[in-house]
Amino acid sequence: MDELLVSWLGSDDVYENVLSLIEKYRVKRKQQEQQHQPDKMTPPASPKRTVEKSIDPSSPRAVIPPFYPLKTATGKTLQRRRTLPRQTETWEPLPAMSPVDPSQQDQDGEEQDPEVIFSVRDQVLNILPELEIVPIQNVISFPLEAFARITKEVCRFPSFFNSPLYERIITLWNKDQPEDERVAVVTLRILEWFWKNEMEPFDPSERFFRLIKQTDQDCILRDDFLPYIKALLNDHPGLEFLSNHAEFQEKYAVTVITRIFYSVNKCHSGRITSRQIRRSDLLEAFSMVDEEEDINKVTRYFSYEHFYVLYCRFWELDHDRDYRITRDDLLKYGDHSLSHMVVDRIFDAAPRPFEHDKVNREFLSYEDFIFFMLSEEDKANDISVRYWFSCVDVDGDGKLNNMEMRSFYAVQLHRMQRMGHEIVPFEDMLCQMMDMIKPQNSEFLVVEDFLQPECSQVSGALFDALFNINKYLMFEQRDPFVERQKREDEFETDWDRFACIDYNRLAMEEEAREEEAMEIDWVTVDEDNNHEPDYGGAATSESSAGY
Repeated sequence: MDELLVSWLGSDDVYENVLSLIEKYRVKRKQQEQQHQPDKMTPPASPKRTVEKSIDPSSPRAVIPPFYPLKTATGKTLQRRRTLPRQTETWEPLPAMSPVDPSQQDQDGEEQDPEVIFSVRDQVLNILPELEIVPIQNVISFPLEAFARITKEVCRFPSFFNSPLYERIITLWNKDQPEDERVAVVTLRILEWFWKNEMEPFDPSERFFRLIKQTDQDCILRDDFLPYIKALLNDHPGLEFLSNHAEFQEKYAVTVITRIFYSVNKCHSGRITSRQIRRSDLLEAFSMVDEEEDINKVTRYFSYEHFYVLYCRFWELDHDRDYRITRDDLLKYGDHSLSHMVVDRIFDAAPRPFEHDKVNREFLSYEDFIFFMLSEEDKANDISVRYWFSCVDVDGDGKLNNMEMRSFYAVQLHRMQRMGHEIVPFEDMLCQMMDMIKPQNSEFLVVEDFLQPECSQVSGALFDALFNINKYLMFEQRDPFVERQKREDEFETDWDRFACIDYNRLAMEEEAREEEAMEIDWVTVDEDNNHEPDYGGAATSESSAGY
């Protein structure tokens, strides 16, 4: 129910309706106050000042411009554009723009970039000679390969979006056409229609959202990303080595999509909205992976090394190879660092990326494991904090009280005693953590206490103290010099640091196994040579005996 409520409140329509109701209430209340004060004379205001006066300073509309209506009187849904379209985003030249003149001067006397004053139609027509496209019966058609320039330079999408974009344009055009008039190739006329309907009215974020989602949906679902990740696998030079490994291509795509939902869909509803896209760095990440040949440098979502670490860790725990992690399997994670109490809570209460797709909480799928591992290895971000807070908040009241923390820590005390480590009493641990976190209420903790800017690097220490014995002991025995090195290294997040270290570990182990296998092969070859029968000598002896 909580996830449904969050998803409902995150809807653009609900947001607009709430603001509209607030505005109507403010205006009505102000009119009532004016009716009760008839003797107060005010000078006539200009139309502009009249509009401004109808907005209460305490209203949310006083600090943001009014939204463009999402629905017309006919009920047709409209989308708002955050900024006015520039000349490079309109198909026809804007009325205020002079004809295209590359030598046009700007106000500072400097020559303007010709691209700035080219309309979209001009950009397309300028590309045609370079593509060597010749009109046939006055119809300009774009083959799929030639359309790549349009995708990249005109539509401003990543180059590997070319094939999915091409198919989307044809699908939208054929949707309203009679069966005998449907096409299989994009023409200039179809491109103009698509641009005016799907591109020009929207900003880049909304264009991306509308392209990824299905036409009959108001959100992006998991499978909507598949065509684009498959296109990335086919086109990116850094993933070319996977071309003969279809299974790992599929797992890489699942990993990238799950990581996108982990970071962008923070309410874990399995449905990404337009507002979530706008607030994320997803567009920048897609653009970066399109420009960067070394895919491992794109640590957000796309790094192959990160995928390798996630999948290998999952594979190490999944002993029966059924692609499911049981409670006993997860207890082995990190050299048995997690307590059985938190493992039970992970299975029972931790957020799942696609909860609506499954009903069995007796195991973790690969996608669920990705959520767990990203949260476990980087507790310094709001997503992982909320993940673990939902696990340790046993009664689900949104408050982490002393009783709940004491119950988790009791298991840790027992484990420390069995391992022969010095026992840290609960009161001492709690006092230390409270001094670092500085909660607003000393009786309990809420999520917002962990998300304070000054607590971002230490908030995970409390979670480690409650259920991760190895990391808690490392925290107690931490070296200030090492901690300073971490703050000054090249990694942006704890996850990036962990993934790099673990990938190097896995690579060294694989190299050692290959060297051992080569040594065994050489020994086998030597043994075969030593036991090989001397057929020449045997034949000579038999010949001598017969002679």
